[in-house]
Amino acid sequence: MIKINSLKVLSDQEIQKSSSQLKGKKLEKEGTYFFPVLFSVWNIGYKSFFRKDRKSRSITGADLVRGSTGLSDHFPVYGEIEADETAIITPYHSITEQQKVSREFIRTYYIHYKRIWTPPVIELFKEEVIHMPYTILIDSNGKTERTKYFLLEHSSTNLDLLSNYPHIKECCLGVLKGGDNL
Repeated sequence: MIKINSLKVLSDQEIQKSSSQLKGKKLEKEGTYFFPVLFSVWNIGYKSFFRKDRKSRSITGADLVRGSTGLSDHFPVYGEIEADETAIITPYHSITEQQKVSREFIRTYYIHYKRIWTPPVIELFKEEVIHMPYTILIDSNGKTERTKYFLLEHSSTNLDLLSNYPHIKECCLGVLKGGDNL
């Protein structure tokens, strides 16, 4: 068991309540996995089109498994929890590499979309690797012999087929057995 920063992990009762979205299906919990995301808060200084000095703050979320980066509306509220090492998805990209990608993402965003007058001055204010919890649920009571796997995202309680998320499915292949086009 190691300590990680994570969003709130749903209890078994909350997971069963969320999985009741699928009418008539009783889903069994296979396991909860933690997906690493680098959240960064950036302070940006620039001159607007009207040559006024402006300061802004932007938050980015960088996926440490796939390497993609995007803007976030807010910095997530997280807590420290203990998790089994096998439940933590190993990042493929380093934090320093993703920090550079995030900085370039912010620079490009301000130059091309905010249409600023001068190149932005970008400073890293705060960053943290936060693990996003996902639970894999199994529908083994179906009418077919093939097992269906579902993915429950804890932050939004969204439930969908695991096959729609190949990057998560690929990371959990060692645990999943048969079915769902594996």
